[in-house]
Amino acid sequence: MNDAFTLAWRYTTGLVHPEDLPMAAADLLAAGVGAQSAALCDLAGRRGRGERSAELGGLLRQAMAELGLPVPDDDFVGRCLLHRTAARLMSEEITSGDAVSELWRASGGAANAAEQRFVALADQVCCPDCLGDRASGARQDWERELRAAAVEVASAADHGFTVSWYRD
Repeated sequence: MNDAFTLAWRYTTGLVHPEDLPMAAADLLAAGVGAQSAALCDLAGRRGRGERSAELGGLLRQAMAELGLPVPDDDFVGRCLLHRTAARLMSEEITSGDAVSELWRASGGAANAAEQRFVALADQVCCPDCLGDRASGARQDWERELRAAAVEVASAADHGFTVSWYRD
């Protein structure tokens, strides 16, 4: 069921677009998740493109209810996005500028000191383009601190939620 919840939080953040929900639902069913949900089966049978976004999103919410899974709230979604960003920065999948852009979507998600430090460091830059305005040494120091904070967030043992929910 973690896969269904992951789809829901990724949809809530905009990482999954409404037109992609039918294929994502079909993938869940193919993986053996959610066959007992009529709404998920209905969603998997939709075209995606040309369908009303609100209807597709409504089917996802209905499927979550049928599966007994909560629809993630904004704080939870923010934390998922924050941890996903930290993990991606730590693995060098994204740059510090990309992390700043992604963390703008995670507002309100920081729940502990490590998460708050990571967000506070990202907030020291008004936009990724402004990174170039910093002196080379100051930028390197900031990036080193941001990466250290990302490692702390991504490797923390107790996130208050299942790690697989925010992983890709």
